[in-house]
Amino acid sequence: MPHRNLQGLFAFVDETFHHLIQATPVLGHAEWFAQIGLPAEGPGYDAILRGKVVYDVDLDQVIIGAYGTPHLSNAKYTRVVAAFDLDEERVEERMLDEPW
Repeated sequence: MPHRNLQGLFAFVDETFHHLIQATPVLGHAEWFAQIGLPAEGPGYDAILRGKVVYDVDLDQVIIGAYGTPHLSNAKYTRVVAAFDLDEERVEERMLDEPW
């Protein structure tokens, strides 16, 4: 059975979830946030839990990476998996510490 390999950006502002599906990484968080009215720099930007979903074709694995935390809470993880229609058997979580 085929599986979806969607990728893109996500962010949580408190409990409000935002996501952007991108076939290729066109926008970074700052550019995307500016488009949707979220802080694109400074302390407001730094306070937003944000991350990326990337498909690694070589490993046939989907990486959910978040800045500042190696793992999302169960509720947040579930929202990301559902929004990107991910096959959980192929998901690995990682902490991001630099643009990727």
